[in-house]
Amino acid sequence: MIMLDELRRRFARWRAYRQTLASLRHVPDSTLADAGISREEIRERARHASLRG
Repeated sequence: MIMLDELRRRFARWRAYRQTLASLRHVPDSTLADAGISREEIRERARHASLRG
């Protein structure tokens, strides 16, 4: 059961990463700039967001 729980947590983190990544990729450059995010930072921001959940 512990392995299954860990697998569920990893899948949830991966899914959160993919959803955040997809969302940020659709945000216009000007909006990202207003938020202080560059296009190059999107992957790192998505990864960080997936670890918070």
